[in-house]
Amino acid sequence: MRRSAALAAVVAGALAGTWARRDYRAWLALGEGGLPANPKGWLITSYLRLRKADSITTKVYAAQIGALGAAAHLGPLPRRRDPRPTIAPWPIPHRQLDQFPGPEIRAALDGVFEDALNRHADTVDSRLSRFEKHNLAVTVREPAAGHADARLSAGETAHIHPHDGSMHMIFSAADAANVLDAGWGERHPLAGVLPELPSTYVYVYPPRDGAELAIVAQLLNAAIEHMTSTC
Repeated sequence: MRRSAALAAVVAGALAGTWARRDYRAWLALGEGGLPANPKGWLITSYLRLRKADSITTKVYAAQIGALGAAAHLGPLPRRRDPRPTIAPWPIPHRQLDQFPGPEIRAALDGVFEDALNRHADTVDSRLSRFEKHNLAVTVREPAAGHADARLSAGETAHIHPHDGSMHMIFSAADAANVLDAGWGERHPLAGVLPELPSTYVYVYPPRDGAELAIVAQLLNAAIEHMTSTC
C-alpha cells in the first residue's frame, strides 16, 4: 500500500514537472511582456491566471455608461468578421495565438500610431510602456490634467505588441462596451482586478486588411480623446 502511494506520488510529480516545463516554454514563446522572462515571471503569471475575470461581458460597464467621464467618442462600429482569435491562457503577457496580420498591414499599423501621435502632438507623446516595459506607448503628456483613467495609468493610453500586432487601449466605458460588442477586442482579464489597470483597459485584435486598419485608427483616436478629456 505504501509502495503504491509512493509510486503514485512519483508519477504525479513527474507529470506535473512535464506540464510545468511545457507551459513555461509556451509562455516564453509569447515574447517579452510586463513580467521578467524567467521562472519567477512564469510563477507570477501562473498565480494571476487564478484571478482572471470574464473578458467578453460588458455588464461591468453598465453602471459607468452615462456617468461623468463615460462619454462615447466612437460612432457605431461594424461587426468584425470571423470568430474572435484564440487568446493565450496567461494574463501577462496578454497575447493571441492566431489571426496575425501580414507584414504590410503590420507596418501600416505603426503608421497609424505615428499619425495619431502627430495629430495629437499637443496632448500625447511616445514613451516606454509602463505595462509592457519593452516597447513604446502613446502617453498623455500631462496625465494629472487628464481623465481619472489617465492618472491611474500614468498617462499610458495605447501600445502595440510587437509579437502579434495586437494592442491595448484604454477607452471610456461606452466605447469599451462598443468595442467588445462589435467583436474588435476584449477586456484584459485583470482589468479592474489589479489596481493599476482601469476596467476599460481593452485588448484590441490586430487588423488583417485595410478596412480593419481604418477601424483601429478610429479606436486609437477614441482612446486618446478619452484619456485627454478633463473629467
